[in-house]
Parts: sequence; structure tokens; C-alpha cells
Amino acid sequence: MIEERRHDDVLELRGSSRVSRAMGFAVHAYLVRGVLVDTLFPALGGDVAAWLAARRPAGALLTHHHEDHAGNISVLASRGLPAGMASTTLARVRRPAPVGYYRRLCWGVPAALAADPAPFAADGLELIPAPGHSTDHHVVWDRETGTVFGGDLFLGVKVRIAHPGEDVRGQPAVLRRIAALGPVRFFDAHRGLVPDPVAALRAKADWIEEIADRIARRAADGWAASAITRDVLGRGDLTGLVSRGDYAKRNLVDALLATRVAPTNGPGGQ
Repeated sequence: MIEERRHDDVLELRGSSRVSRAMGFAVHAYLVRGVLVDTLFPALGGDVAAWLAARRPAGALLTHHHEDHAGNISVLASRGLPAGMASTTLARVRRPAPVGYYRRLCWGVPAALAADPAPFAADGLELIPAPGHSTDHHVVWDRETGTVFGGDLFLGVKVRIAHPGEDVRGQPAVLRRIAALGPVRFFDAHRGLVPDPVAALRAKADWIEEIADRIARRAADGWAASAITRDVLGRGDLTGLVSRGDYAKRNLVDALLATRVAPTNGPGGQ
């Protein structure tokens, strides 16, 4: 199902299915300036097709290739709608890679593109690289209104889980770079409208750096990764269990251990 909510010039589309709701997940796409930002997930293909027929957007912009964001690009392309995205995103949505079982269950399996959508550049909207969550991740920036459509850049200040391969170490710099744009509105793909976005982005950057330092200290003291995970991020990881480790606390710790630098000498490292 797709639920709509109006935020002045922005129409929020909250997409969920019975399965995704049972797993505690939903995802948001947005319509702004007649342009669709992200396309929701494959299991909503029929709903998205009906929505496209009713709303008739001029085209779409994709933040990144993950199936809960780009999962219906084939639906748009089959209807002749153009789409703007990074070349790295296009390469990945042409022939989507296999996804883990919990993602197949929650979101569905994206279809390969029969043909590339026509290129699309939306007036007043800019795709800005914001890697970390994925290498091809971008945000959409509406400079005139001071609005960022953040994809999966934010997700929350203290997000204790990650996918394998995320560049957690690099995320604080990206978060601060987007905060430096001075957005007055920030629309997140899973949290909707984020209050006080500049402060929220900076707080997330600070938190990542804080836990990175704590993890480095534990590792320097000879702690095992499993013990570090429990100590720094807390015991229990239901999402990690359900996803069979695909979206888990341990991935965040492993990402920071793999790029470890010497811990700082300041307070807060205990």
C-alpha cells in the first residue's frame, strides 16, 4: 500500500506491505516539482504503476540502487518515464545483484531493465554524491527551498546496525558536508521529515566518531570483535538475527575495525 502525506510543496509516499509492516519496515519516496525521488520497493509494483497513472510525474531521480529505493525503476522505464541517477547506480539496476533472503521477503526482487530509461535532469533538483551507505549513494538537493531528500544518509542519530561493505568511517565527513548546505528540511527514506536537520546530521557524525574511537580503544586492548560489539553497541541484535547477519551490529564494528586508526587521547573513550 502507498499512503500519501502533504508537506507544502512535497508529497510524501509511504510504502509498506503486510510483510514489511510485520518486520517493522516501511520506506518513503517523495514527489517534488513534479519529480519522483526514489521508486519504492518491488513488492509494490502494482501500487506504483497505479500511482504513476494517477499522478503522472515528469520523471524520477534515484538516490541509490538498493531495492527499496530503485525497486520499481523497471516499472517507470516500461512506461517511458525518464530517470536521473549516477552512472554507477544505472549499472547496478540494469542487472540487479541477488539480495539476501530477508530483503527478498521484505521488499521483493527487483526486475532487470529491458531497456535503460531516458536520461533525466530535473530543473531545480541536484543529485549530490553522499557515499557511505553504498558507494553510489546520492542525496537530492533543492537549493531554492533548502530541502534535502536524503535517501539512506541519515536513518537516525544512533543507528547501531549496518550492511556489510558500508563505509562507516567515511560517513561523518559526508554528513557534515550535507549539513554545511544548511538544509531547512530533510526528508529521510525511512523516518520521513527530520526535525532540525543540520543539528541531527552533525549529531550523527559526532556519534559515529565517538563509537569509532571506543571501538579502536577496545581493539588496542586486545578485545575480540564480538566482545567489542556487546560492550559498545549493547547486547542483543534481533535485526541481525532475522537478517542472518546482513543488517547487524557486528557489520558496523567490523567496518570500523577494518579502517581503524589510533584512538584519541581525549575523554569519552571509556
